[in-house]
Amino acid sequence: MKSEDNNTAVKKADPASKESGFFSSLYSFFNSIKLTVFLFIILGLVSIIGTIIEQGADPAKYAKEYSESTIQVFNALGLFDMYHTPWFFTLLLFLVLNLTICTIERLPRVLRFARNIKPELEVGDEKKYPFFCTIKISSNPEQKVKGVLKRYARIPWWVILVDIVSVAIAVILIRIYSMNVLEFTAFIVIPLIYIVLLNFPGKVARTEHDNTVHLFLNQWLISRFGVYVTHTSILIIFMGAIIGTLFGFKGYMAISEGETLNQMFIRQNKMIDTVSASVQSMFGQGKEDAQDSHDQNKFKTLPFSIRCDDFSISYYTNTGRPKDYTSDLVVLKNGMEVERKTIEVNDPLIVDKIYFYQSNYGQTGRPGLIVLKVAAPGTPAREYRTPVQGSFRLEGTQTDIQVQSFIPDFTIMDGHVRQRSNEMINPAVYLSAKEGQKILFNGWIFPNYPDYSLKTGNYEIEFIDYWGWQYTGLQVAYDPGVEVVWIGCSLLVVGLMISFFHSHQRVWARVSGNEVVLAGSSHKNRMGFEKKFNQLSEHLKE
Repeated sequence: MKSEDNNTAVKKADPASKESGFFSSLYSFFNSIKLTVFLFIILGLVSIIGTIIEQGADPAKYAKEYSESTIQVFNALGLFDMYHTPWFFTLLLFLVLNLTICTIERLPRVLRFARNIKPELEVGDEKKYPFFCTIKISSNPEQKVKGVLKRYARIPWWVILVDIVSVAIAVILIRIYSMNVLEFTAFIVIPLIYIVLLNFPGKVARTEHDNTVHLFLNQWLISRFGVYVTHTSILIIFMGAIIGTLFGFKGYMAISEGETLNQMFIRQNKMIDTVSASVQSMFGQGKEDAQDSHDQNKFKTLPFSIRCDDFSISYYTNTGRPKDYTSDLVVLKNGMEVERKTIEVNDPLIVDKIYFYQSNYGQTGRPGLIVLKVAAPGTPAREYRTPVQGSFRLEGTQTDIQVQSFIPDFTIMDGHVRQRSNEMINPAVYLSAKEGQKILFNGWIFPNYPDYSLKTGNYEIEFIDYWGWQYTGLQVAYDPGVEVVWIGCSLLVVGLMISFFHSHQRVWARVSGNEVVLAGSSHKNRMGFEKKFNQLSEHLKE
């Protein structure tokens, strides 16, 4: 009976032991530096692919660049929007687990090591360290050793310079930019914490036992924690990226000159809304309701309006290719203007953390207005607007000016003015001026070639723009996790600087009578520390 009971007990314990073995193997799998290197290599390759293949572009653009079979393969793999695919989030999750478990496994050992550092150098302990020597000092050996160690522990001149420059930069940034708490933490607090740490490289500790004095210099202990600061920064960066993916969105607005809009087309909705809609369609809503919800989610209403006052484009004179294009945008809240900015590529308008980037431009297909600046004899110059085939009367005169024709890009063929393209590269305007029934002048005005333009006598006429026939395309982006990413990036820089530019260095001195025994150790940069240790011993021999 006892034998059967024992067998039963063993059988009952087997599932628990298997479960324990599985979790132990899983823990060991994530507690691996090789896994970290592998994941970083994979993420690097994925980032290269994401750079080569444009993410989130229009399907029409993909159709021009890739074959149908290639598009099907890329769609199946999610390569057109891979940063929001389940497999990419799985990679990030694996890296987060890997860094977290590695930190949990190794950080306690570093903390125990830091707490248990012995400030005394017992007899024979010097042989445990890579550098040691014995020196005879005839008078005041303790004071001489302490003075030399303090000299090595004092703050170098370049740290004082960094202190001054850093505080000056921080003051300038605070005065110029209006920062919220997260931005202030990322750009001011974290860098200044590192600067403060530079001012505390280490100090000399003194203990005495059995008429023997022990002096100990413990420098840059924090360098052992640099890798964990780096781990934390990477986790924070991933957290910010996840926040941005879950709660951020990307969209597009096409605004004609003079038009005001407060709606945008959603290219990438909040992932949390997408998941919620999917769950509702599966469990709560019918197919028609789900489709209506999906259609409504294609557009988003902004809490403010954007007006485009003007769009302008400049071209290279030798090739006629676009050189730069800008949009004069106005932000309206409750019908009141609250902000105005001229944006261009890589210089966006930012409203309530929503970024409006200059993306593209095009023609509306609607006729625009010819904008002319005209000065009649004895009158100041004024700006007038009229459609093609329209006319206007100069203020204070009886003169009527009619715009009979407009060509955005002209060329001369067979002695006639012809249109070359629809781009506003080389405009031409045909005008006629009358006073009653009397024709004052008529003919072509060439803004780029004034010497060949119509002679208007005492009338000064300047072509300003063909306004309202083009639209500006704005890429709209909202990423609430960007400040969290900035904090992570700031911590990453600090962690890397602590890890690569500092090393934990320890120097012991045992003073017994006139005999001084020195010992030293450094966990990195052994060659640099050896030079420092030799200089230290040479100064004691002087």
